[in-house]
Amino acid sequence: MSKLVYLKLDGDLRNQGFRVTLQIIEDGGEAADDLTKSLPANPALADLIETHWNQKYRSLGTASRHQRKIVFPSKYSLVKSYNKKTFPSRKISWRVKIKQVEIRSSLKRCQESGEEVAAAMNAWLNSEEFREIDKRLSVRLNVDEDIRVLIRTEDPNLHKLPWELWDLFKIFPKAEPSLSQLNFGNTNQFQKPVRKSKVRILAILGNSHDINVQEDRKTLEEISPNHAEVIVLVEPDIKQITDDLWEQHWDIIFFAGHGQTENGTGKIYINKNDSLTIDELWIGLRKAVDNGLQLAIFNCCDGLGLATKLDDFQRIPQMILMRELVPDYIAQEFLKYFLTEFVAGKSLYAAKKEARLRLQVLENEFPCASWLPVIWQHPAAKPAVWNDFLLPPDSPAAAENLTAASSAPKRPQVKGFSRFKSVILASAGCTLAVMGARFLGVMEPLELSMLDRLMSQREPELIDNRLLVVEVTNKDAEKYGYPQNDATLAKAIDKLQQFQPLIIGLNMHRNSAREPGRKQLISLFDSHPNIITVCSYGSTDKNFDPPPELSQAKLTNQLGFSDLTPDELRHEKGSSIRRQSLSYEPNLSSFTNNCKISKSFSFFLALRFLENQGIKSQITNNQEWRIGDVTFKRLASRTGGYQDLNAPVSQILLNYRANPKPAFKVTLQEVLEGKINSDLVKDKIVLIGHTSQASRDESDTPYGKMPGVWIHAHMVSQILSAVIDKRPLLWVLPQFQGFQWGDAVFVWLVAVTGGLLAWRARSLLVLAIASGGMIFVLYQGSLVILTFGGWMPLVPAVLALVATGGILFVYDRS
Repeated sequence: MSKLVYLKLDGDLRNQGFRVTLQIIEDGGEAADDLTKSLPANPALADLIETHWNQKYRSLGTASRHQRKIVFPSKYSLVKSYNKKTFPSRKISWRVKIKQVEIRSSLKRCQESGEEVAAAMNAWLNSEEFREIDKRLSVRLNVDEDIRVLIRTEDPNLHKLPWELWDLFKIFPKAEPSLSQLNFGNTNQFQKPVRKSKVRILAILGNSHDINVQEDRKTLEEISPNHAEVIVLVEPDIKQITDDLWEQHWDIIFFAGHGQTENGTGKIYINKNDSLTIDELWIGLRKAVDNGLQLAIFNCCDGLGLATKLDDFQRIPQMILMRELVPDYIAQEFLKYFLTEFVAGKSLYAAKKEARLRLQVLENEFPCASWLPVIWQHPAAKPAVWNDFLLPPDSPAAAENLTAASSAPKRPQVKGFSRFKSVILASAGCTLAVMGARFLGVMEPLELSMLDRLMSQREPELIDNRLLVVEVTNKDAEKYGYPQNDATLAKAIDKLQQFQPLIIGLNMHRNSAREPGRKQLISLFDSHPNIITVCSYGSTDKNFDPPPELSQAKLTNQLGFSDLTPDELRHEKGSSIRRQSLSYEPNLSSFTNNCKISKSFSFFLALRFLENQGIKSQITNNQEWRIGDVTFKRLASRTGGYQDLNAPVSQILLNYRANPKPAFKVTLQEVLEGKINSDLVKDKIVLIGHTSQASRDESDTPYGKMPGVWIHAHMVSQILSAVIDKRPLLWVLPQFQGFQWGDAVFVWLVAVTGGLLAWRARSLLVLAIASGGMIFVLYQGSLVILTFGGWMPLVPAVLALVATGGILFVYDRS
């Protein structure tokens, strides 16, 4: 569904205003009822237009006979590395011949002037006299329709207006304006394109002093080698041009080079010595139109002078031109963007709109770049579509020609399949290199640090109300001494027992008696089997052995090892805790101390709690713990970022609760002074441990330094939450016997994405922005997946993305 809107403006902006006629035509049908209103004169807007283009815009550069150079003020200089890549020179070459003038101006002032013009235009179009037309457009048009808005006027000021910024085009995103003269004597239908096996394009490359028209040529020749025949005339004379226009049939005529309008007449510079006006070119153009010419593209400056003169002959169906001076780089980029969309099957208007919008990203360096491209449309002409020029793909003639074309010798082209093959090969190579470096452990510090960062940025979780931590704080250490004597601990435990805790975990090593109160403390172990304390299998210091007074039965049922498993990495000052030990087989270990306990302190506490809930545990055939319906899989030697895990202890990754202190807490003093209530203690797991500086019991974690008792609280909470609440344990992508194939596939897919970005990117700046966006998506995606327990290979993926994109970007332009 599409509509054509005629907006005829008869009058002038400066003096008399306009008589405005609106016509809306649906799908090539008859015009609907006309609506005629008016727009007032607006000399202030006319002055703004002239000032903007003639003073603010044209004075952006230092002009010479062949080009203009922009001399940027120091604070706008192109000093950033990406700008040096994107814009190889610090001068802007204009596709125009002008006289020598020295002018300095500011990019910012030009941009502000453009904003004033756009605001003044919309204010004028919001005039009371015009509102009924605006209302009719809002009612009759639909946001889902393709809409061509043909602005028909003789006023040159309106030709210079940025109609694309009219508020109407914000409401209707598929609408695009074009320009035309007000009156046409020839309203006959134009000849339909003659379908053929290839679109025939005549490309005239004129005087290219200080500009690079070879980029235009390269773009034309690469658009569709099997479906386009491009004949190039380089700096020809007028006879060559006329002969080719007269003697051959063309679908599209293209000109790149310098152009200029003087006294309302446009001219193009076809070589170093000669220029042509449209009057001189018209004989050949008229014959070309009779032979089926559908589109003329003038990729040069000052195209409005060409268009208004061509309309005197009222013959060219449609043209694309530049309404003002155009920087050489902008002309090149517009052609690439436009042809990419046009050849892909979009209509002339849609392709021009896409190309124009893509120029907006360059407007910080090239003000008003997206204002420059203009479609000049004859009202009777049907907008061109690329496939209208070609035979249907299944026709015999097209198939025969395609076969011949593929077998004929041609200069090498970068084909889509070849590029995609390059993407696949480059991504595979980069993935292999990255995963190889990972296999050697090069990335382990980076990956573990990234895991910490992601874990610390998760949304906070509620504390686990099944736990209570009794902290022995700095104030407690001052009041009761360090280490506290056995009588103080016995009194605190006895106070807690009054409130019927399910389990009390004493995270303190009590091998040596600290009188007074030793007998009282040991007797509590005898009378209360819910008290569990700790020893350490990894220390040869006797102080870390279990209390010698405990019987073997007590050692079996009331003791767990407190050893944490640090990751000692070169880049870390301390030793971070990222894994949780569950159990080991003392009889098979090489440990020589007296801590022959098979279960860890945190795991033992969790098991006792779950057993009380009627949840049973067992060891599977794979020597993995299974509690209820949750299996705690042992870490493989290569797990996620870890590349050399050979621990003798059954371990899992520690999925910290997203809260540095995951339980209720009280102090030792509050317990001893009876300042706690039963709700905090009854049927809970109570952990008692040091948080004072005197204990030196701190380790690095994703949440910074953390006392051991709080790390054990996280570990207990992880087991309980996994079994009871179904909170996810940490997991990694699939692997087989140390081969992390799931990670490799993910990294390769990201690398392919980096290659595709490099394939589509037109500049290093665009590639950097696109890659940055992709890295952001990967980071946020990894953070989201981590909340569900997934540890994604973020660091290898980012490295593969950047490496593949960079390699292909350099290769494609070498």
